[in-house]
Amino acid sequence: MVTATTPNTMKLTALLLLSAACLTLGTDRVAAETHTVEARPTSFSPDVIFIEPGDTVSWENMTSHNTNSMGDEQGLIPKGAEDWVSDMNQDYHRQFQTEGVYIYKCDPHYSLGMVGAIIVGEPVNLDKVMKRADGMAQRAAKAAQEAVNNRRN
Repeated sequence: MVTATTPNTMKLTALLLLSAACLTLGTDRVAAETHTVEARPTSFSPDVIFIEPGDTVSWENMTSHNTNSMGDEQGLIPKGAEDWVSDMNQDYHRQFQTEGVYIYKCDPHYSLGMVGAIIVGEPVNLDKVMKRADGMAQRAAKAAQEAVNNRRN
């Protein structure tokens, strides 16, 4: 029978403690989080959201709405990130891994300004987004820029 004072048990205990310490170094987070964005008649609330890589965004109350990233042609998501288009009238959730700014829209209400921004970790592509955004996407890009500036101050 192995007791708590044997050399092997002490080595195993030390290894487990060291492993646990290594896993938690440099992070205050225990687990990924889910953040909710609510669809309103012609807007998303909040219109800008800050999350960390690995977190999930859940869009709710999506009756007569969808969510569509503006990356494919517009280039308003980080390089290497995947575009998405949710189904109409369906709540939707998506996990984000790539750092940067993501601009998205509701297709049927885009012309009414129904746009939003997700900032994952560091806004590494914000300058590019600011240069490329036009039309209603520019509204989301400016809101993202203002939110980043407010957070830095």
